[in-house]
Amino acid sequence: MSVKLPRWAQRLLDKYPEAERPTPDNPVPVWLEEELRYVPLWYHIREATDDPRFAPPYHLIEDIHRQPNLLQETIALRDRLSQIADRIIADGYEHLVFIGCGSAYYTSLFGAFLFQRLTGLTAEGIEAWEFRNYWQPSNRKTIVIAQSATGGSFEVLEGVQHARNEWQLPVLAITNTLDSPLEAIADETVAFPTGQKTGPDICVITTRLMLLYLLAVAIGERTQFNLPLVVQVNEQVATMPEVVGQFLREQENAVQELAQKHAQQSCFFVVGGGPNWFTALEAALKIEEESRTPCRTYQTADYPHMAISLLAPDRTTFVFAPPKPSYERLHTCARMAKVAGSPTIAVIVEGDDQIACDADDVIVVPKLDELMLPIPGTVVSQLFGYCLGVGVNPDTLGTSAVIHWNLSAMATGVGIIVSVGIACIFLHIAAICAKLIRACRIPRPNFGTVGLGFGHIQSPLASPLANRIGFAGPVAVRAMSAIHATSVGGSNSEEESG
Repeated sequence: MSVKLPRWAQRLLDKYPEAERPTPDNPVPVWLEEELRYVPLWYHIREATDDPRFAPPYHLIEDIHRQPNLLQETIALRDRLSQIADRIIADGYEHLVFIGCGSAYYTSLFGAFLFQRLTGLTAEGIEAWEFRNYWQPSNRKTIVIAQSATGGSFEVLEGVQHARNEWQLPVLAITNTLDSPLEAIADETVAFPTGQKTGPDICVITTRLMLLYLLAVAIGERTQFNLPLVVQVNEQVATMPEVVGQFLREQENAVQELAQKHAQQSCFFVVGGGPNWFTALEAALKIEEESRTPCRTYQTADYPHMAISLLAPDRTTFVFAPPKPSYERLHTCARMAKVAGSPTIAVIVEGDDQIACDADDVIVVPKLDELMLPIPGTVVSQLFGYCLGVGVNPDTLGTSAVIHWNLSAMATGVGIIVSVGIACIFLHIAAICAKLIRACRIPRPNFGTVGLGFGHIQSPLASPLANRIGFAGPVAVRAMSAIHATSVGGSNSEEESG
């Protein structure tokens, strides 16, 4: 497949027109390695214009705070989405296939859940690579809705090409980047740039959720499949910017204190049901990306069956529990965790005094319906992950960059060499200790996590140093995926996570 390069990749190549191009044999030429020492790869992908930050306040917290205004701006696209809804109905489409990778896959799962209930059309959400290799069309008239924040995830691009070339299916793209490779190959595109500056998906997720709500409402108004629910969702969508703004104004300090309380936990078990299975998945990803703390996710009925043997005082259970069908089962999950000695955090709506009696801690969001919690619930996890990640630069993704340096923190080249040497020694020692701990089944100490691409290694000194230096995983593979993408025209989905 050969499509246009993402703008960020083309700009890098244009900056060094005479330089050697990345190849499979030499995926990281010297010029690229030098470039990424100063500006992390994720920063190029996001097309950020401000300088990277290596100390608080990080860009991520600013991206969180910008979301109420950005959500308000998405509402201005209502007419555009209504026109698309008109065409979907006029052309007789019966089945919607949502595809994406990373967070975009999670929003695809949510899209399928939402559209079936509001529109009466059948829908499914599938990871883009799985779609490319395993999905089979049915006899229902189908349209593909592809999501990607950068519009450059090569799995999504391959899936779209396959849908068009093999099955002659039309594609609607929903992205946060103008003039992207995805826009170039889709039949129609809705793009809402957010100016996000961070590696983890923040405002690109909540704004795309808003676009999904608006499109589902527009189609639902035309099919009249479940008009009362369509009206209810439409009313609450209009209030969503204020809901998120109110939560940030009233609860940010409480969330910060709660994150500090749970900062030494070894992992989090995140539970959600119905529309908030998406919320649990996205929350776990945000906590991992922003704090490097491992998470596991469970649907409501799975948790009692699958998590019971893992519950322990150093493992916190995190439930998203708005009223409606999942509520009682989530309440049971909180009780079970409490009996097993596992701390619990419950995200609840204003006025709920039931789960609050059994959970150790609660995070309260303004009162709203279960179907509307994904946006404020996502903001909850973004804020919690940011506050949890003390000693971690949350703007960066652990696997997103060639080693880059904060040169201002290093006085001399000798200082750099010595620092790296110390880090390597401690990492080697930590790796040996980690193997011994696992072999003896001893609960591991929590000193701070260094993500090296092959697992999380605990080391008391390596964590702050690694955050300064920006250790990465398999550098060659990721750089080749990003810059040598002329064959596929996309960015590595792990770089953008949706």
